[in-house]
Amino acid sequence: MYSKKLVDNLTTGQSKLLSKNRRDSFNIYSEINEPNFERIKILDYNMPKYSPYNKEYLKDKRGHEEIIIKKMTDSFKDEKEIIDFLDRFKENKVEKGNTGLGEKYTSMAESFYNTGLFIKSPAGVKVSIPVEIYYELDKENPFLIDNNLIVAEENSILTVVIDYRMKDKDLEAFHNGLTRVIVENNAVLNIIKVQRFNDKSDNFDSNFSLISNQGELNWIPIELGARNSLTNNENTLVSDGSQASISNVYFADGDRKMDIAFKINHQGRHSTSKIESKGVLKDRAKKVFRGDLYFQKGASNANGSEREEVLLLDKTVDSDSIPALFCEEDNVEGEHAVSAGQIDQQRLYYLMSRGMTEAEAKRMMIEAAFNPIFDKIPLSDLKGSVINEIKTRIRE
Repeated sequence: MYSKKLVDNLTTGQSKLLSKNRRDSFNIYSEINEPNFERIKILDYNMPKYSPYNKEYLKDKRGHEEIIIKKMTDSFKDEKEIIDFLDRFKENKVEKGNTGLGEKYTSMAESFYNTGLFIKSPAGVKVSIPVEIYYELDKENPFLIDNNLIVAEENSILTVVIDYRMKDKDLEAFHNGLTRVIVENNAVLNIIKVQRFNDKSDNFDSNFSLISNQGELNWIPIELGARNSLTNNENTLVSDGSQASISNVYFADGDRKMDIAFKINHQGRHSTSKIESKGVLKDRAKKVFRGDLYFQKGASNANGSEREEVLLLDKTVDSDSIPALFCEEDNVEGEHAVSAGQIDQQRLYYLMSRGMTEAEAKRMMIEAAFNPIFDKIPLSDLKGSVINEIKTRIRE
């Protein structure tokens, strides 16, 4: 099904170098066995049948005239620039620590992507209006593989919002995504990713970044849906003074399974990182959280921290947290902390004594925990719909 013939068909009308990149990635894909994700009991996963994605996914280009935005499935005249950007990830590959979804899924995305964007903010361009991308799955488009490349050149400022969503509660859908990000000197890039598929769909998503001298990258990944959701986010602080932060929210209920892996590689001196994750588990949900901070040789005076706080609404949930520190440099600061517990019964009783139902009180407590991260979402409509979805799920 996922064959060389399919890859050849997908290269029709595409640029020469990007077509070659597809074929090279397929060679890697074809040599790797399908991995098992034993911690959340996903074994011998069967890939669904391939199909194209034919919906428009870029909301509006108004206010983005200075930004380069192109579909990765189109033909490019400047494709060498894209290949050069992608080659930088091969040069900066870090083996130590968790490996996320592994090369099977990333090479699959590079070989068989049916959508995706190349977004570049040129040097010195500061954009206040977020770029909005909506990948919506439906009966005509139940299969999505997106391959995205986002570049913030020197001294630029850019915000990108990617919303993975669906309306049909009975649709069985599939998503495998690959997003690579480059932040150049003194640039600031903010990326908000929201995943809210139904409980019959599967979500696989890999994210990688390279941050240069004094560059700043802020991720806000929000995981709310899918039957099985496996995601990884790996950032490499290549140069001095580079910064990366991950502010994550997840909510899993029913029989959902989540595997969330974050990793930050410190290579530059005075580089800083922060991982902040807040989650809620309900019913029989199962979650594995892995967070790695890796201080490589030469990253003197680097500072990194990670913290996960998870609220367990039922005794039948399963929560597994695996923070890790790797250090090859003496003069660094690294810390990690994990907090997992039940609802504060005294606080719950207090709110109920003021006339709230138990569901209303729990909802308020969860909102209070999530709000510091929700407040970073720059679109009020998106923020409101995310909050409303969580409210509905708590009531159910």
